[in-house]
Amino acid sequence: MAATTHIESDGVSQGEGSTATGIGALPAELLLEIFRHCVAYESLSVLILHNVSWWWRDLIETSPSLWKVIALRDSAHMVADRRAAIWAERCKAPNYDVELNIGDPDNILPLLSPLLQSIDRWKKLRLRGKQDAEIAVDELGLTSDTLTHLHLCLYDYEQSDVEDDPKITFSSISPEGDPNYALSLWVTRVPSPKTFVPLRFVHVTIAEGGITGLHTQPKYILEFLSACPELESFFFCGWHHDGRITRPLPVVSLPNLVTLHLKSTCFARALLSSIHAPNLQNLFLSHLNVNFQLHTEPYEVGDSEDEAGDYSQSPWSDQATGMGLRKLIHRSNPPIRVLEMDFCDMRTKDFRYVFDRLTQLEDFHIVASDMSDKVMDMLRPIVPPADSEDRTVRLRLPLLRKLRLTNCQRLSGQAIVNALTARVRWTDREFPAWTLVDVTISGCDGFSLLDRAELSLSLGNRLRL
Repeated sequence: MAATTHIESDGVSQGEGSTATGIGALPAELLLEIFRHCVAYESLSVLILHNVSWWWRDLIETSPSLWKVIALRDSAHMVADRRAAIWAERCKAPNYDVELNIGDPDNILPLLSPLLQSIDRWKKLRLRGKQDAEIAVDELGLTSDTLTHLHLCLYDYEQSDVEDDPKITFSSISPEGDPNYALSLWVTRVPSPKTFVPLRFVHVTIAEGGITGLHTQPKYILEFLSACPELESFFFCGWHHDGRITRPLPVVSLPNLVTLHLKSTCFARALLSSIHAPNLQNLFLSHLNVNFQLHTEPYEVGDSEDEAGDYSQSPWSDQATGMGLRKLIHRSNPPIRVLEMDFCDMRTKDFRYVFDRLTQLEDFHIVASDMSDKVMDMLRPIVPPADSEDRTVRLRLPLLRKLRLTNCQRLSGQAIVNALTARVRWTDREFPAWTLVDVTISGCDGFSLLDRAELSLSLGNRLRL
């Protein structure tokens, strides 16, 4: 009678009463040699071989030599290369090399993202492509906890004459013993979160390429940030260009964001209006003023003309900044403690809206603002009318301790003296723990030596030179 055939648990076909035949009969040493050839051709094939049978699985898991190099290609589909995360998890070798065969530097982060959690096990990172590079990662002492910063620099490789342009670097955040490191990537576009796994970076910087370089869109920035759930600090350095904004914009929740810095961009309103940051404490707005008209945004409450009619050299960006701040405050009610506005301005009614709501603000610094005496007057105590039944005195920015006014040329010296004198006299008496302790007024032409002397009578040495 012919022997019947069945499949054993190791996946090898055998006949009843017969000895094992075919590949299942090969000795372990020969099988491992075959596996090594497979892995040399395609490193991720170890995952496929691992799943063939329990015998092969045990053989592979006890053979660290099969797990020494993981080679990834950007010609493969990005989702498929997420198998790298499984590979790193099951790899029994204590350390391994990572090899990227790339033609497009934009694919570096998507390819590496599944492996960043195990970066402490990397030995060498090799780049293969138009030019080769090698980084001895194991000599840096990196871990997933010390790789805290990500820098994305938009870079036009086609316009560069340098053949060995940098694509990726690892660098220490501080030469003075700070153990944290930054991963810097030069890319032509902000990566889409559809192409990589969520990132654990707590500090992210995105920089546009300048006047002749590459630009991005708020939509792509926001989508990228949505894949950084542990983000605590974000810095965007752009370039003033008046292109239309791609819509709709997603609203991104960043519950751990503490510090936000926007510099040299016309995207301030779009970004501020689309971020939910309930724990934001430090807000830095730099070089946002422009003297050209920005593209019209969808109308929102507050978009009407500034009823104060105050002069401004940058009315369109003033409105954009003010409306962005309004939306951020309305959505998140953040406990902002530090607000710095450097060559960044708002309309008078935006200052009023912001000052009325930033009840936790302790440090306010503004540079080169066209704000008028009306804004300065908002810092006075608000005394109710004599015939009012409610005798409660109100104070905007009640926790303000540090005030710096720099190159604010529309302010008169008398307005500064009157507002700050009234404020400190009242707070010194009623709330001495939350009175002004540090005031700097510099480069304000309307603030004369006589004004300084008069204000010193109330502030004393709290008025800095």
